[in-house]
Amino acid sequence: MSAAPGRFPQLRWLHGGVCGAAALAAVVLIILGFTADDGAGKWMVIAGGFGLFASLMMLTLMPLLAKLEATGARQLGELRDLQELVRKQLAGLAVISENTRISDAAKSLAHREQELDALRAAIRDDLRKHKWEAALNLIDEVERRFGYRQEAESMREEVDDARREAIQAKLSQAAEIIERHFAAHEWDRAQKELDRLVNALPTDAKVIRLQERMKMLKEQHKQELKSAWDEAVRRSDTDHAIDVLRELDQYLSPAEAQELQSSARNVFKEKLLQLGVSFRFAVTEKRWQDALMTGLELVRDFPNARMASEVREALDTLRERARVAASESVEPETARR
Repeated sequence: MSAAPGRFPQLRWLHGGVCGAAALAAVVLIILGFTADDGAGKWMVIAGGFGLFASLMMLTLMPLLAKLEATGARQLGELRDLQELVRKQLAGLAVISENTRISDAAKSLAHREQELDALRAAIRDDLRKHKWEAALNLIDEVERRFGYRQEAESMREEVDDARREAIQAKLSQAAEIIERHFAAHEWDRAQKELDRLVNALPTDAKVIRLQERMKMLKEQHKQELKSAWDEAVRRSDTDHAIDVLRELDQYLSPAEAQELQSSARNVFKEKLLQLGVSFRFAVTEKRWQDALMTGLELVRDFPNARMASEVREALDTLRERARVAASESVEPETARR
């Protein structure tokens, strides 16, 4: 506001002079109008009053217009100053931004070894936990961010070695379990374990050897059972022969089973005959408990034999007599005590 009176001084003086002269002329005209006697004096008063009013209005409006112009000029100057300040600030911000990027780069260089050590520790931790894919991803990060290609290749080889060692350790554990199944002749369980290994490691030499070993041991055990069968038949050891035959049956092909059919039939006939003789002797000697046990065995092992039908009809009687005989044997023992 204080700058406004100083602007356009000549125009201000000219305006003041014109308005003052106009006001003075208006006052003179009014005075002359009041002193005039004719009708023109009235119009002179009116004209002088209008001129005086117009002069006063111009004297009032001119300072206001000057103040408005000065305010606009001041605001324009401030706007230009603000633009200049913004320009300077933008230049400063650009410098700060560039310095920040340089600082980040310098900070990254300063912490490069720390970041590398952290990545290496994370890779070692993933190796201990057998997280192979996670370890390989971190190794790719080492190569991509830091450019350590040779170290990355060395780490990948270490991951491959650790993975192979872990697989071989699990393979050794599985092989021990399979060998125990081999020793116990549990071929079905051994086959299930082998199937898992084949699915995981179809080309592994150890897995292939285990498959071949299983075939060899099964064949060897079958030959041992066949020898035991022949020996039991030769010695007429029917009980042992039947036990051997029941185990041998799962190894025999249809052709091999056909070869043993005749000797197996003779063994079962002999066993049936032995049970029949033992049953009759037990009944004759009134050994009811022995007769009952022999009869139950005969019915269980030879359900379709005619002798089994006869024994089956007498089982209820045998159970009753065995019960009575057992109670009678208990009474004398109690009396002696």
